[in-house]
Amino acid sequence: MKKAVLAALLCAVSLSAHAHRVWVSTNHTHGGEILKAELGYGEFPEFEPIAKERLDIFKPLQLVTPQGRENLVQKGLHNYQFQSTKPVKDGSFLVLAEYQPTFWSKNAAGWKRQNMTQMPDATYCEQTRMYGKNIVNVGHESADTAVITRPVGQLLEIVPLDNPANIQVGERFKVRVLLNGEPLPNATLTATFDGFDTSDRGKSHKVEAQAFSDTTGDDGTVAIIPLRQGFWKASVEHKADFADQKVCQKQANYTTLTFQIGHAHH
Repeated sequence: MKKAVLAALLCAVSLSAHAHRVWVSTNHTHGGEILKAELGYGEFPEFEPIAKERLDIFKPLQLVTPQGRENLVQKGLHNYQFQSTKPVKDGSFLVLAEYQPTFWSKNAAGWKRQNMTQMPDATYCEQTRMYGKNIVNVGHESADTAVITRPVGQLLEIVPLDNPANIQVGERFKVRVLLNGEPLPNATLTATFDGFDTSDRGKSHKVEAQAFSDTTGDDGTVAIIPLRQGFWKASVEHKADFADQKVCQKQANYTTLTFQIGHAHH
């Protein structure tokens, strides 16, 4: 049974225009320390510098606390590293990433950051939007839900209904998927963890193997079952026809939720 389920999960992946996805990681932080975060854009869980010509696509990472939102500042050896401007207090917060709407079209020569009016011989075009959300529990005892269970307004969003700090390995971690703020039924949510897929996809061009897959119910909810402790990434994508088919074919939205299960911290 386990082998059959695993085989099905390995197949439960989706192909799209871009191998790159957006996710967020935060260092384990104690109250009174500067929060350090990293913007993932590439092969999970590895970080790679973001190409200079794409930096303008990304908004600064944002920290969401009970006091509101604040932009993190890009600081560190690499351009994917960010920090809070001041020390953070104990509590449960979110760090958000956003890849702003960008046209990508493909022709015989490959992909370019253009729409179909700019690339008349395009065989495919999508306007890509990507979102990342990380649950950060500052301090060892933090497991609050007030901030992290509130929607933040991402066009496609995974909203946790509990704090993963309260979830043990093998228990159900319930989330709700929203599209334009409304529950999205029958959406496929996949999840994987750091260490599950050790293949070199940069060379093999294989899609990312998943450790979990299920579809949302009518209310947009699905229960992730994390079978290992560690750093997890849940993903959902949604595509629809672009409003003006002469400009582009698809509007594609990709979103991730990253979180820790168990006591493993970076």
